[in-house]
Order: sequence, then structure tokens, then C-alpha cells
Amino acid sequence: MKTSTLQERIRALEKENASLRNHYTLHADEPSVKVPAEFLPLFQKAEENVKQYFSHISLNPSQGTIEISNERYVLIRASALSKDFLGSILSLYADRGENEAFGIGRNFLFDIAHALGINDAKAFHAQMNVTDPLSKLSAGPIHFAYTGWAFVDILPESHPTPDDDYYLAYHHPFSFEADSWIRSGEKAKSPVCIMSTGYSSGWCEESFGIPLTAVEVTCRAKGDEHCTFIMSPPHKIEEHIQRFAKTHRKHRIAKTPPEIPTFFVRKTMEEQMEKARQLAEESSKAKSDFVANMSHELRTPLSAILGFTELLKKTKLNSRQTEYLDAICTSGSNLLSTINDIMDLSKLDAKKISFESVPVNLPELLQSIEMMLASKVRHKKLEYKSNISKQLHKPLLSDSVRLTQILLNIIGNAIKFTEKGSITVGCTVLDETPQAMQVEFSVKDTGIGIPAAKQQQVFERFTQADTAITRKYGGSGLGLAITRELVELLGGSITLSSKPNKGTEFKVQLPFIKAGKQVKGAASRAQTVDGKGLHILVVEDNLLNQKMTRIMLTNNGFTVSGADSGTKAIAFLQKNKVDLILMDLQIPGMDGYLTTQKIRENLKLGTPMIAITAHAFSGERERCLAAGMNDYLPKPFREQELLKAITANLPKTITDLSFLREQTRNNIPFIREMINTFIKQTPKDLAALQKAMKENNGEMIYKVAHTMSTSVGYFGLKQHIGKDLVHMQQKRLADEKRFLKVKKVCEQAIKELQQLTPSALSSAS
Repeated sequence: MKTSTLQERIRALEKENASLRNHYTLHADEPSVKVPAEFLPLFQKAEENVKQYFSHISLNPSQGTIEISNERYVLIRASALSKDFLGSILSLYADRGENEAFGIGRNFLFDIAHALGINDAKAFHAQMNVTDPLSKLSAGPIHFAYTGWAFVDILPESHPTPDDDYYLAYHHPFSFEADSWIRSGEKAKSPVCIMSTGYSSGWCEESFGIPLTAVEVTCRAKGDEHCTFIMSPPHKIEEHIQRFAKTHRKHRIAKTPPEIPTFFVRKTMEEQMEKARQLAEESSKAKSDFVANMSHELRTPLSAILGFTELLKKTKLNSRQTEYLDAICTSGSNLLSTINDIMDLSKLDAKKISFESVPVNLPELLQSIEMMLASKVRHKKLEYKSNISKQLHKPLLSDSVRLTQILLNIIGNAIKFTEKGSITVGCTVLDETPQAMQVEFSVKDTGIGIPAAKQQQVFERFTQADTAITRKYGGSGLGLAITRELVELLGGSITLSSKPNKGTEFKVQLPFIKAGKQVKGAASRAQTVDGKGLHILVVEDNLLNQKMTRIMLTNNGFTVSGADSGTKAIAFLQKNKVDLILMDLQIPGMDGYLTTQKIRENLKLGTPMIAITAHAFSGERERCLAAGMNDYLPKPFREQELLKAITANLPKTITDLSFLREQTRNNIPFIREMINTFIKQTPKDLAALQKAMKENNGEMIYKVAHTMSTSVGYFGLKQHIGKDLVHMQQKRLADEKRFLKVKKVCEQAIKELQQLTPSALSSAS
């Protein structure tokens, strides 16, 4: 920039500043604070410091800045921080009532002003090099006046000391807050100099290093003579206000307790609440850990008891042995039910229970429940009736597991408490829209009934209608409590009506979303698995559970190997190939999680892995999946549950020999010959196809693709790559993407056929 241009710019700025100063009026001839005589020298010195501080003022509208002694300031219309602000809060929180809304505004203004006072004091003390408490305080009222808050008149009885005896009484004859109300012509119902109390107490708190608060006891905006304030440590403020009221009766201070600013109370409460929250979390974690550990300790032996009982039932037994086994099985199942109830209770308390949304066919689900309870109904010679609306023969979205749990609990209770007569289960539609449906389930029995005075108690935890019922029928008193919580979490309701010795009827209303497509039934079916040719590794340190799992698997044709530690499992897998791994989580040395990590990362194996654990706690399944496992099976598990999990996680085959079996009337030697031919010829065909593709030889592409279309058809591969091979023939062109797809499918088929054992080939498809 040229010198002449720079000089012109300087002159323009000087002219602008001069113009601004002409419009800036500073009335600094009179004192800006009124204090008792003993404080006068100190405050006169402070007046000089503050006046010097404010003498360095610069207003530059062209940059939007106001600076005082190199500190940036802003001008705000006074009423915006008082009358107008409180009016906005009263309007915004009108639904809370005028008193509560005003309290919200008051607390906000006090807190922000208190923080402003603390920080302004820090900045001023540092810049003016003020160190002792009284000197720091003396600058406050003067700074207060120079910044337009109010004029401060400190009363003679004040004794500001840096301890519990700190006491300051003062007037604000020209408070900006009271002035905003007076100028509006509206009379306030409460003291309104809220920011003044916050700012002044914040400044003094920073000056003396002790907690302070201030309360306005009279206010000009209410029609009082003065805006009068009391400042002291928070715990002594009421005491000082009462004493002031007695010695200054002319001020007519209200007898009702004053509104003491809640900055300190709220901060203390927040700290107490945080401590309470931490204690609650620690307590909840301790409870969760205890429940999880107890669950593990109970499930581990129970797994062996129920598993071997189930295996023993499949052997030849006399009637007495069958009776004894039934008793063991019933007792074990009841214990497992109680453990599951406690686990559900813990999940509900921790708010960690989650719900699925899958298509459910309600008639088939109810039929499944009826089948599960059929033996109990027959044993008690009860009549079981079911009435289901025809409108419900369509899929609805719900959590089938939790829905089954709810209905099993209610229907199971009906059977338990009914000695003769009938159980009637109903399911009707209460309301229906194109997208949703409101369904009511009803379960009516002719059992012992529940007295009216006890009917709400049955939904409470660990409670039954009568202690005699507990002794006679058993139970933990948790089932209905959990049922009600599950129903409510699903957005429904549960009610009951009952008469003693006449019977009880429960009604559950639940909302459902309609599913798009019809789904297969939810009825329980026996799982059949042919394990021939499949090798499973069981990693389990409990010998009873390992033996039981081995028997379940070998009975279904699987080849089984075992390892009782993670180290042994890894050593075995380094030398042997398996089709699936059952991994216990609580094994000595490396636990199941670390063993899984090493199998995935070190051995680079993608073998399907199912976690088996008695530690069936909330989040365990998610943790297992995150660790690299494919599924999760809690102990104790039944044989059918184990087989179902294995079937769901075995690699899906793409080859299908049904066409060859049908056309050759299951001629095994010929089928084996066809397999060998496919295994040998297909790699050659793929190589020829790739060569033709690179050479852009359309005739050769057609010829090879045509040949392969026939051969892949014998092994059920047309549904995977048939269209791709037809496209190559028609276009006489093979793009990279189609070729890679054909190659991948063929290579997987070859691998499957190579692993096909003679026994598996001989078995029926």
C-alpha cells in the first residue's frame, strides 16, 4: 500500500473515532459507588483503577468491535436480558404454570450471570494486578456501574470477610432489570434483579475464594422503595435475611421464605445424583455378574442331567425306570424354567431385553404350544379347547420366541391350577387395518381361581395368591411378573378375571404388523440330520457334557473328536480338517473367545463355529458373533436344539444328485463314474472357455458353453449358472463377470463331490 493511501486511511479512522467520541458521554465526576466510611479509601483507589481501565475504549463499527483496555465487549439491550427474556420463558413454558415457568427463567439467568461475574472478575483482577480480597471486591461494584448493570449502595452493617461470616447488604437504586420493568409500565410479582444477584455473587465469590450467593429481598419493579440484596455463603443466607427483616422493618420484607437461587443446590444435587447413578450401575453390574455366574454354575451340571436323561429314555426301560426318569426330567425342566425366569428378570431390570420381528402364523404357533403341553393335559385328564379366528390365518410380524413364552406361561399356569374340567384358548381380532391388526388372546380355565383381593398381586415378582399354593403347586412367582413386562414391552396389555373355585380367565391384547408373504408354519417338528461324512470337533472341558454331546452326535451319524482346552483344539485343527466346531466358552487356559480368535486369525480357518455355554446372559450372543463365531447355543440344550443349530450352520451345498439317482434308478457305480468324469473334465472345460474368451473365439465359446450346460445339469447346477451358459451360447461371448461366476460354482461343486464319501453316496437323497 502506498504511503499516501495509508495516511489517508489513518486520517479517516481518526475522524471516525473523534465522531464517535463526540457522541459518547462519560459522567465520571460523581462516585460510582456508595460505601460506609471505613471502606471509602479502598473504593476510591478502586475507582481510579476502573476509571483508568474504561478510559481506553475503542468503538469501531466498520469492524463491529467495542474494545476496552484490549478486551472485546458487546452491548446488549437491557430489557432483552430481563423483562423480554422472562416474557419469552413464561410463554414457552406456559403449560408448566406461571410460578414454575418464572423459576426456570430465574435459574437460567442466575446461573449464566454467576458464571459471567466469576470470569469477568478473573480477567479484571489479572489485567489490573489486583491481589487481596477486599481490593478485588471493591473493583466489582465500580465495574458493575461502568458496565451499566447498576449503581451499588453498600449498607453500613456489611462485613465482607473470607469465611463463613461473610455478609453484604446493599441497594441498587438504578438496576437495569428493575428499570426494564418500570419502563414497560408492568408491575412484577416477584423480585426481578436476577442477573444482578448472580453477577455480583459470582464476582465476590471469585474475589474471596468462597461459595457465595445473593438474594433480592425488595425490588422496585414490585413497587418497593429499593432493590435490596443480601449476599452470604449459601447455607447462611436465610439466617441473614431473617435478621435483616427484623432490623429493617421499613423495607416490609415478605415473611414467606425467599426464592434462594438454586445454582449451588442444583450443583450439589447433580453431584449426588451422579454418585447415586454410579453406585446404581456398580450395584447392577454386581447383581448381573452374580446372576450370570450362578446361571453358569447351575446350567453346567443341569445340562448333563437333562442330556443323559434324554439319552437314557431312548434305551429299553421297565415301567418303574420310566417313572423315575420322568420325575428326573420334570424336576430338571422345572429348575431350568426357574433359571430362565431369573435370567429374564435380570435382562428386564437392565433394559437389555430385545425383540425380533419375524413372520409368525398364530394358529400354527398355538398348535405348537398345544403339542408341547399335550402330555400334561392328558395326565390330568383335562379337556383342551381352542377357538381361533379365521382372520388370523395369515402371517403377522412379531417375536415368536417371546410370544410363545407369554402364552406358554399363561396356558401352563391354567393347566397347573386346574384339577378337572377344561382349558379354553381363544384368539380373536379386535381391530384391523390394511397394515396392522389388534389381536386378543384369551385363556380360560375351570381351576382354583384367584380371590379378588389377590388378583393384582399375582403380577408382582416372587408373589403367588397364597403361600399354600406355593407349597402345593410350586413355582417361583416370577412367571406372570415377567409375562406382564414382556406384554407391555410389546405394546400390549394383560388383564384377568377370576372367581375362587370357579376358574380364571386371562386376556392379552397385542398389536401386530401384517407380514408381506405367507410363511411356513411355526409348529414344532422333529429335526432329522444325516451326519454321515461330517466331522465335528467338540471343545468342552466338562467330561460329562463332552460325553453327552458326543453320544448325541454319533447317534446321528457324525464323526466326533474332542478337546478339553483351547490349546488342544488348536493343535488338533493344525493337523485335522473338521466341518464344524462346538466351542464351550468357559474352558481352562485360553477361553472360548481367545481360542476362536486364534482359529480365525492364526489358522485362517473359516470353519463354522457354534458357541455352547452355560453363561446365558444378556449380550453373550452378540459378543460371540463379534468374536467370530457363527451361532450361539445356551446350555442345557436338547438333542433337537443341537441338531437344529448344526443344520443351520453347516455350509450349504449346491450340488444335487437327485436327477442322476432318478434317471439311473440309483445306480451307485454309474453315479460315481459320472462324478469322476465331471471332476476330471470340468477344469479342462473351464480352461478352454477362458482361452476362447481371451482370443475372442465366439465359435469355441459356444461349443464349450453348450457342452458344460449339459454336464452341470446332471448335478443340479443349472439353477446357479444355467442362464449364464445359455447367454454365452446365444451371444457367442463370455464376459469376465459371467466366466468368474461359472468358474466359482463349478469349483465349489467339484470340492463337494470330492468330499462325498461312499456311505453318503449310498444313502438316500
